[in-house]
Amino acid sequence: MQVKKANREQVPMHERPARYGWPTTNDRGYTINERPSGPIRPMKVICVGAGASGISLAKSARDLKNVDLIIYEKNAEVAGTWLENRYPGCACDIPSVTYQYSWEPAIWSKFYSEAPEIFRYFKGVADKYQLYNAIRLQHRVDHAQWIASEAKWKVQITDLTTNKKIEDSCDVFVNAMGFLNDWNWPKISGLDTFRGVVAHSAGYPEDLSLKGKRVAVVGNGSSGIQLVANVHQEASHLYTWIRSPTWITPGFAQKYAGPNGGNFAYTEKQKQLLRDDPEYYLKYRKAVELEMNGDFLAFHLNTPQSNGGMRYAAREMRKRLQDREDLVDSLIPKEFPLGCRRPTPGTGYLEALLQPNVTTFKHGGLTQVTPDGFIDPEGNEHKVDVIILATGFNTSWVPRFPITANGINLQDIYRKTPVSYLGVAAPQMPNYLTFYGPYGPLGQGSAMPMIEAFTTYIVSVVKKMQTDDIRDLTPKQRCIDDYAEHADLFNKRMVYSGHCRSWFKGNQIDGRVMLHPGSRAQYLELMSSPRYEDFDINYWSRNMWAWLGNGYSLRDLDDSDKSWYLGLVDGVDVQKTFDVDEMLCPTKQSSTARL
Repeated sequence: MQVKKANREQVPMHERPARYGWPTTNDRGYTINERPSGPIRPMKVICVGAGASGISLAKSARDLKNVDLIIYEKNAEVAGTWLENRYPGCACDIPSVTYQYSWEPAIWSKFYSEAPEIFRYFKGVADKYQLYNAIRLQHRVDHAQWIASEAKWKVQITDLTTNKKIEDSCDVFVNAMGFLNDWNWPKISGLDTFRGVVAHSAGYPEDLSLKGKRVAVVGNGSSGIQLVANVHQEASHLYTWIRSPTWITPGFAQKYAGPNGGNFAYTEKQKQLLRDDPEYYLKYRKAVELEMNGDFLAFHLNTPQSNGGMRYAAREMRKRLQDREDLVDSLIPKEFPLGCRRPTPGTGYLEALLQPNVTTFKHGGLTQVTPDGFIDPEGNEHKVDVIILATGFNTSWVPRFPITANGINLQDIYRKTPVSYLGVAAPQMPNYLTFYGPYGPLGQGSAMPMIEAFTTYIVSVVKKMQTDDIRDLTPKQRCIDDYAEHADLFNKRMVYSGHCRSWFKGNQIDGRVMLHPGSRAQYLELMSSPRYEDFDINYWSRNMWAWLGNGYSLRDLDDSDKSWYLGLVDGVDVQKTFDVDEMLCPTKQSSTARL
């Protein structure tokens, strides 16, 4: 005897309510959508910037279904700051193995990588994963406007190769422009009259030779420090200014760095070990990262860790300056603690100041340029061939183009009071997400783990909008205000609040410290799962649960494993037929054997 299954009538889903007499609409006019939950709604995402953040988003977006991602990049290549900054000595002050994507570890030539190698890394990632398909190079975004009636961002773009104006639109607008690409051109009297070469560190001509030339380097921030350490080796004479004191520290992760925290080249044996043993490489990366993270108490005011670090840094600076009291007095900070501004390793900088071909002007910056050189504080003219402006960037959070929604321009908000939701969303801006907004995790360690955290968060939000039929979402103002209130109070106990100018204080000595109020670990945990209760959410239907549809999940209807919650056989999410007749009741086994 053969047991046959009863034939089941297959009625199309949309016909079933009428066939079986099911209700479809209530007295309020709400109608059930006759489809299963789970279909992925098509969405378009526009991202501005193809630096480290944009590349990270492009890679992760490949795993999204029904998402069209377009990245507009003003430069002719990817990599952002590592494309633009090519001055002598330009390098990352974060160890190479922690300044890379966790999913794409590279074999680096040195402990601290130089700009050309970092550029090749990011370009290589874009090539390997075919990310250029989503990137529009030499396209500058000029304006973004939220159209509430359509729940779309209208974006105005200029094709810089043709100067043609383009309009595009998207469901979600992502800002990945970063900080370090909007040059700060100083206002120095007479600079426009100089007959020699003037170069900004962020637009340094690759064919500019300094060999045997008289060079002035303006600025003693991180770029200026790297320039001075390298330029003096080629220039016949170098002039530099110490406008304000700054902490020059040994390199990060000193245990694994070179002598005195300096750089070193990996041996071929070391590089081969990392190639051959990925697990060992992971352990090495984790060890360096652990050394980088250090003790969070070192960032708190008046702790033994903070005070001890400051004493050590001052002692090391004095030793490397060979007790030159004029340099010690002008360079070692007395009014703000270590970490008030981002520490600068500055390998070779202090030693450069002692060289006979280096003249250092102290307690002020360059104020007067002549056609042939500059005037020093005593009124003497010095002739130079090249002036290099290491004057940094406009690091305000004010967007470089208008971003408007419901009559509000984000530029106006940020000119007055830069605030955001966890650094990832902005007030009153629907469907607008950012990398490293105000009150983000800027003060500690490598940016790369944080960029990956932002990426994961943004991808999660896009997925949620697709599956739950979300029209728009905006962070609640109370959540933004409460977070800022907590941060403003908390950060008063941190070294960042000291009497210094820093870009995370809006370059104001007594500015608000716009950093996440906590450790890196806390921020990464906070960002691991979006708190949708912190958002005002509107749905495409007036019933927020309309996406549940006809009660079926897409999994009920496709080839997915119907009991996936028990675990997957062979790790594959596909429904299979299993031969487990040995486990039948013995009497059924006998009956089955006779069939």
